[in-house]
Amino acid sequence: MSGPTLTLLIVGTGNVGRALAKRFAKTSHQVLLGSRDDETGRLAAEELGVRGGAANSFVAEADVIFLAVPFVNLSETLDRLGNLDDKIIVDCTNPLTADYMQLTLGHSDSAGETCQRLAPRSKVVKAFNAIFADVVFAELSFGSIAPQVFLAGDDTESKNRVAALVRDIGYDAVDTGGIECARYLEPLAELIIQLAYTQGQGTVVTPVILTASDARGDNH
Repeated sequence: MSGPTLTLLIVGTGNVGRALAKRFAKTSHQVLLGSRDDETGRLAAEELGVRGGAANSFVAEADVIFLAVPFVNLSETLDRLGNLDDKIIVDCTNPLTADYMQLTLGHSDSAGETCQRLAPRSKVVKAFNAIFADVVFAELSFGSIAPQVFLAGDDTESKNRVAALVRDIGYDAVDTGGIECARYLEPLAELIIQLAYTQGQGTVVTPVILTASDARGDNH
């Protein structure tokens, strides 16, 4: 463990939410899986061996809240959750068209920035939007290279806490900058969607940034 034991609320019982719940359940963190209604959350959670129910019933005890819902449901989801003041929110959403083949936001705005505007007194960290649920759920091996999770957010302490969570599940965290950098992380998600579906590589691809360990020495 690279940080304190936390209570993690994962909102959404689709592929992304289930994958995150399964992975974090293997750490010492407490995992809560929430849906818009109690029964859906409870049944999904039972399959994964975690607590579940209506997401809004868990907000008060959650240290970190993961939003693993479609972007089109983001505003409604935040409204249902209630008071999110000072909460760390991990925005996993991507502003995708219905067929996943294009983005609906870009250049001057992003889902991450939208989330921060909708919950202005929370601390939003963009993360887990550019890694397939299949990679997380199946715990796939990529040899000596660990999968990376790219982070964007304005609050450094919150980003550090999310980065520690990323490391707790065996991945590397890459800080890309402020929340406006979500504008670049969301097109990255669309790129791997294109590789997976249009180019036929499947949902076992994942992007990484590699830095040559001796690059500075070679250039001087």
